[in-house]
Amino acid sequence: MTNREKRFITLGVVLGLAAAWITFILWNRGPVADSALGDREQHEAHEVPAPDKAAEAGGAAVQLTTDEQRQVGVQTSPVQRKNVIEQIIAVGRVTEPETAIRTVSARIGGRIDRLLVNFTGQAIREGQPIAEIYSPEIVTAAEEYKLALEHRRHLAASQQTATLQQADDLITASRRRLELWGLSEEQIERLVASPQTPIHITIASSATGLIRNRNVTEGQYVKAGDALFDVIDLNTVWVEADVFQTDISRIRPGLRAQISSDALPQTTLRGTVSFIQPESDAQSRTTPVRIQVDNPGMRLRPGMFVRSAFDIPLGSNVLTVPRSAVIDTGTEKIVYLALPDGVFQRRAVQVGSPGEDYYPVVSGLSEGDNVVTHGAFLIDSQTRLTGGLTGLFGGSTSFSAPAQANDNAAFRIRFRIEPDPPLGARDSSVRVTLQDAAGNPVPDAQVRMTIIMPAMPSMGMPEMRNSVELPWNGSEYAGPITVGMAGPWNVVIEARRGNQVLATYRTRFDAR
Repeated sequence: MTNREKRFITLGVVLGLAAAWITFILWNRGPVADSALGDREQHEAHEVPAPDKAAEAGGAAVQLTTDEQRQVGVQTSPVQRKNVIEQIIAVGRVTEPETAIRTVSARIGGRIDRLLVNFTGQAIREGQPIAEIYSPEIVTAAEEYKLALEHRRHLAASQQTATLQQADDLITASRRRLELWGLSEEQIERLVASPQTPIHITIASSATGLIRNRNVTEGQYVKAGDALFDVIDLNTVWVEADVFQTDISRIRPGLRAQISSDALPQTTLRGTVSFIQPESDAQSRTTPVRIQVDNPGMRLRPGMFVRSAFDIPLGSNVLTVPRSAVIDTGTEKIVYLALPDGVFQRRAVQVGSPGEDYYPVVSGLSEGDNVVTHGAFLIDSQTRLTGGLTGLFGGSTSFSAPAQANDNAAFRIRFRIEPDPPLGARDSSVRVTLQDAAGNPVPDAQVRMTIIMPAMPSMGMPEMRNSVELPWNGSEYAGPITVGMAGPWNVVIEARRGNQVLATYRTRFDAR
């Protein structure tokens, strides 16, 4: 790119910025005329605050009328002492409780000729028949038991005590053998009642729950001790909650937790922390925390994602401020105090870890202070744009109505400025006449003039203002004032005698 082309591009950028600024000035240009204050409430909302009120506010503040507060939706709440509970939220997964897994195994070898439980997930109960097995060992043991009973009946009339005792011991031993192989008392009684030795023996479940694994099929030969089914009881489940490392130090075994899920609308289950894993996940920076939860009706199922909430008590009778009142700027936390006469003062505070609805106050507030809980963000944006007490949001209100009368009909203000219109970044000469109802000049008043350029948030410009006390020169009040820059300026002239406001005059001009 040649130097000539660079100069053309630079000139084009400068001309574009100048055109945009001129367009903005023309768009904001309004009629320059004298104006009367028609509404006392509007005057109180936008006038420069008295020095004592500004001192009371201390820092940045804003003053709003009752109507403006209603439009913004300002609500306040007192700083009170409460019991504060912090709630730590973590995502959790429902898992099977390892302590509730049981195995139903074969107590004797044989062939599974029939399965009475056929699929995974089927519910069974303790003592329920689950399979029929053919086992030669059981057939032999059953036959031995019958022979022992028959032998004892033959010796019923014998008088030999030792022989009878041996027969009884043989019955006990053969019966005990059947019991150890898993036959119930009812099954053993059926062996005695049946004239024939049964070919199949029914295996009963030794646990209650759901079939977790089926390890056998019909026709399969099994040995003593082989696992037939794995059964799990889900009346109690585990929730593995992933707690961030910043919060894990406050979690301890025995802590109560609340469990909720989208799968269980309007339902909250309660559990207890039973174990904290000794290792953390380096990628997610979380530590699994195990919560043991009662699960009647199988409402929680393994694999479901749930929301875990741990209640951490932070203390009782603690000075608190509502969470909605605290604005976190990133570098500090601030609240807005509601003071008399519609003044809202910004106050930096120090707070502790938040509870569910409140922050514990470390410093910056006292019990009974009124803080803004709704509308604080709008008030904060106003004070940051203007840096002080002004009108409603976006900067001071622009006065474009003709200025004629004033608050007190007994006095009248006239205003002139030279040059007219004034020049930006230059001093201008101001002349103000104050007359009573008869048209006589009033020489013993204090006349103060304030010029205000409203804030322009879209251009990142805060409010600009300048004030000057105008002395009496023998015929009028006159003096110089510096107009900061070209553009629209609001004018407020106030005449006082002591603490009494004689007249207020508002108008505007557009500086070149």
